[in-house]
Amino acid sequence: MRLTNFQGQPVIELQNGPSRALVSPAHGARLLRWSVGDWEVVRWPESADWSKPQKVRGGNPVLFPFIARSFHDNQIGFWKSSDGTVRPAPMHGFARDSAFSIVTVDDSSVEMRLEANDTTRAVYPFDFRFEVTLQLGVDSLEVIYRVANTGQVALPWSAGHHFYFGIPASERADWELELPCRHWASQDFSTGEIQLRDPSTAREALSNPDWIDRLHVLPDLDRIQLTHASTGRTISFQDTSPQSGSWHCATTWTEKPDSDFFCVEPWSALPNAAANGFGLQTTRPGEFLEISCQILARTT
Repeated sequence: MRLTNFQGQPVIELQNGPSRALVSPAHGARLLRWSVGDWEVVRWPESADWSKPQKVRGGNPVLFPFIARSFHDNQIGFWKSSDGTVRPAPMHGFARDSAFSIVTVDDSSVEMRLEANDTTRAVYPFDFRFEVTLQLGVDSLEVIYRVANTGQVALPWSAGHHFYFGIPASERADWELELPCRHWASQDFSTGEIQLRDPSTAREALSNPDWIDRLHVLPDLDRIQLTHASTGRTISFQDTSPQSGSWHCATTWTEKPDSDFFCVEPWSALPNAAANGFGLQTTRPGEFLEISCQILARTT
């Protein structure tokens, strides 16, 4: 294991040939930066506020056990468990704000773990073990999520990614995104309701505003690809989960018209899954489920 100082923080550095990644177990098992040669594929800002990591627009925040916004009776930030209790539901869950322990690490991979504790039980009254593994290839990055139910009752959960790709606004017109899916969707932020409609395109330049804050329901993950015509660079996805159909949604997002990033985010469920059930996983006591995806960054 190689520890390095990055912006005043001790982080793990992984390397496999020209591929290099920085990871912080202490900050939610977060991938901070991934580069292949001189190409910063997943970016991290130069002036990050480490006191508020959930506000930093960079890396890959780990989303678990909730994705995006949860609602109960039109109230944002709450969910109702099967026992009828209404509890807080932090935006994107609590994993991204939690310190993970290191299970194993070598030159090109790291496995990290989060287990139930008093803080998690206050909003999520279950016993669990959540493991995040990053495996670095010469031009690829695989992220594996493994959720184990260590308690006595069924464990409801969802998990997702929030990859911040280093694609600034000035380059969006030069990048094309292909993302075939069954439906487009959006969430009503006053009620939490998911609104479906037919997709109007499966391939378009990133400058198309239709991509912004869009839920792509039942995507074909293996066909998602970003292509930069002038350089031949491509960013593509592969579903490497042991079982098919693990990723029920892929979200496309950026914050502002001039933001220097663009996000493509595989999610195992839709927002508010604890209420609407779409993509919600339920793991029985003593069992576990693994879901994974891989990103390939290549120049053709």
